[in-house]
Amino acid sequence: MGMFERFMEKAPQLDEAEEYYDSEEYEYDDYEEEAPVSKIRAVAPAEEVSRIATCWPTNFADVATFADEFRKDLPVILNLANADDSARQRIADFALGVCYGRGGTLNQISDDVLLMTPHSVRMEEHRSDGTNRLGR
Repeated sequence: MGMFERFMEKAPQLDEAEEYYDSEEYEYDDYEEEAPVSKIRAVAPAEEVSRIATCWPTNFADVATFADEFRKDLPVILNLANADDSARQRIADFALGVCYGRGGTLNQISDDVLLMTPHSVRMEEHRSDGTNRLGR
């Protein structure tokens, strides 16, 4: 005997003719409260990017600056030229986590420069050999 059959054996059997409300005179039509109004709104079309934030973090304490800008769905350029090697790795790891958490991407532009692109921004790559590549 399966688990479902054992459950059905132990479950109380209800008589279909049995009434499911108190003996007091209560009718469902007496209840006239209006249904709550939904606060769901339509998603607005994505706006064009009108601003790009550029940050020069030098240590891990500076990560809140670029993370706050990225949370506003702005692309962020991180210039890590002034950060030492250990700080550079921690900042890059944090930036990758922020991008992943917000559904964006982290692109390496050069050895010192990273580009954080939010999910609402499409990055295109145009190479000197004439090939084009779409980031997403």
